[in-house]
Amino acid sequence: MTFTDLSEPTSHLTAPKAPSEFTNPLKPLNDASDLISPTYWVNEILSMALGFNPKEKAQEYFAGDWEEYSKCSEAWGNLAKLCSEVSKNIDSGNKFLDKTWDGNAADAAYTYFKNIAEKCDELHSELNALKNEYLVIAEGVWSTAEVVGTILSQIGDLAATAAISAAAGTFLSFTGWGAAVGYGVAATQILQIIEEWGKLTKTVNDFQLVFHLGMATLGTIGGGIATKFAEFPLPKDPYDNPVVN
Repeated sequence: MTFTDLSEPTSHLTAPKAPSEFTNPLKPLNDASDLISPTYWVNEILSMALGFNPKEKAQEYFAGDWEEYSKCSEAWGNLAKLCSEVSKNIDSGNKFLDKTWDGNAADAAYTYFKNIAEKCDELHSELNALKNEYLVIAEGVWSTAEVVGTILSQIGDLAATAAISAAAGTFLSFTGWGAAVGYGVAATQILQIIEEWGKLTKTVNDFQLVFHLGMATLGTIGGGIATKFAEFPLPKDPYDNPVVN
């Protein structure tokens, strides 16, 4: 008797790749910060407004190898496909065997392999859930970084305007009105920089809530997978055919 598998599950055991839409979350931050002139006046403005370098602080929020993290989504998806095809192969072989084998042992074997196929299907669903949750988190990091990059660009524009105004105020200080106008514009821009940074931190904090919820979901799914492996049906004893010596 020859069994022919419907598919080759191990074909899915390939090195995972980052999703095609993947964007390094540090890229929009770097792109934005490239627009911020590293001049003395700009640095002074940012120091007065925030007390730190906004680019460096934003990069701390997105530290980590998110490209490798995003690859986990495909890895879990590949394992899900493997389990699905293992299930189909077992189910196909089980039905084929059932046509030619009868008796108590045959019935017990059919039930056993049916349970294994069902467990593999359950693992497929759980692993697919892991795949989707990893992708949701990765996409959330990318999209949040893009918003943060946009805000950093705005902060850069405000800092540049404030720097020019402050410099003008210093150069025209001998006129009195020149200093008042220059420093007044700079002060307004500094207040707006503080406001923009508030928007940035709110954006990051909002995503952190989503991130922590996602991590909790991953823990729940992982616990379910561990339980299924622990409950995976194994034969109590090897089958000993009394007819065969």
